[in-house]
Amino acid sequence: MLRKLLPALCLTLLLAPVGLLAQQKSDYPDDYLSPEFHAGRRAAVKEKMPANSVGVFFAAQVRNRNNDVSYLYSQNKNFYYLTGLNEPNSLLLLFKTPVTILGKTGTEFLFVQPRNPQQEMWTGKILGVEGVTARYKFENVFVHNQFNFSTVDFSKYDSVLTTLYSENILSRYYGRGGMDPLSRMAQAVDSALTTYKKPIAARTTQTIFSTLRGIKQPEEIALIEKATLMSVEGHNEVIRAVKPGMTEYQAQAIMEYFFKKNGSEYPGYPSINGSGENSCVLHYETNLKLMKDGDLLLSDCAAEYHGYTADVTRTVPVNGKFTNEQRVIYELVLEAQDSGFAACKPGNSFRAPHMAAASVIARGLMKLGIISTESEARAYFPHGTSHHLGLDVHDVGPNVLSEGVVLTVEPGIYIPPNSKCDKKWWSIGVRIEDDILITKDGYRNLSAGAPRTVKEVEKMAKEKSLFP
Repeated sequence: MLRKLLPALCLTLLLAPVGLLAQQKSDYPDDYLSPEFHAGRRAAVKEKMPANSVGVFFAAQVRNRNNDVSYLYSQNKNFYYLTGLNEPNSLLLLFKTPVTILGKTGTEFLFVQPRNPQQEMWTGKILGVEGVTARYKFENVFVHNQFNFSTVDFSKYDSVLTTLYSENILSRYYGRGGMDPLSRMAQAVDSALTTYKKPIAARTTQTIFSTLRGIKQPEEIALIEKATLMSVEGHNEVIRAVKPGMTEYQAQAIMEYFFKKNGSEYPGYPSINGSGENSCVLHYETNLKLMKDGDLLLSDCAAEYHGYTADVTRTVPVNGKFTNEQRVIYELVLEAQDSGFAACKPGNSFRAPHMAAASVIARGLMKLGIISTESEARAYFPHGTSHHLGLDVHDVGPNVLSEGVVLTVEPGIYIPPNSKCDKKWWSIGVRIEDDILITKDGYRNLSAGAPRTVKEVEKMAKEKSLFP
């Protein structure tokens, strides 16, 4: 099968339109977030910081994969939000009021790794002080080993803000043996905090970033839309291409080809392509099974673009036609999703879409005789309907829907083999997931370009695929 796919793949690569990023003349396309955007986000954080406080934000560490090979670098999202810098071994200090460090006075100080020609020969250019200053328009930039952080008099500050995620939290940072530059910086600041008995205000930090990152700016919405369009293109081609005798990983390959073709740096998360009984495994990532006639394929896959990710799921019959039982379950999930959409209104609780969708599924499963009480629905719909979406696939955000919130609506029903119901329902797993932008008056479905109804899915399944 793979050998048969290769000629068509090569032809597609030759004939494919130029990707979104490749259309740009510059090495750094103009649809990256601007230095002004990041400066605005720093200003917004400082405005919400408590009096006499300092924000300490570390870049993510480089993570070892095996021996001398590292994982592809992924920046800490709060650090990226505030700087745009996608390099390790860096530290951002934000002060509520101006201070003087190394002869420069201000509220923002960025410490970065120095240029290193030997390292750059292996892993690519390091921006250094001059590069960071030029690209990100940062005024106070220093090499990280230029300054002894233990000399900062933290006794002047009543609270200390830190990054949100535990693997990067100040004074809880663990590098490779504690000897990499970022670990040494963390240890120095940690020592100062211990000396002055200053708290880590993690709850304050979470509140600030939930408020700011949860309400997307227009530039962020544009990037999420691009990631969503790439994802929709991939899903649509999988619907056309999938056939009995293909493997789950071939469906994944087709999906992710469209991500890369259009300029996506990474998948937004490990791709889920589960067929048959695997469609009932919520985060199935093995993607090795041979797909059979009569199986459903649940594809939960999406692109990440310039740091922002989509999150789209479609469930399709491998042979292009739903069985009666598959159709019944699918249409129940679709009804639940429509109910969740209707609850996506400014002012509603973030849980409102879930409550609406869960009620529909519970009543529907009872009507089908799969459960006898509504409380049993949890066995077949064990997850929430929505999560925030943005810099993380499970992003931070407010508890009340408002204009600019982006969230998923993704109800599902999963009936694994040996479930306590009629055998005819076994191995049916259905999830339908779309990315929803809350608008002033309601919502907009960013992933509406992928078919949702039984009729639409079966119609697309009959269309000719680029991957015969």
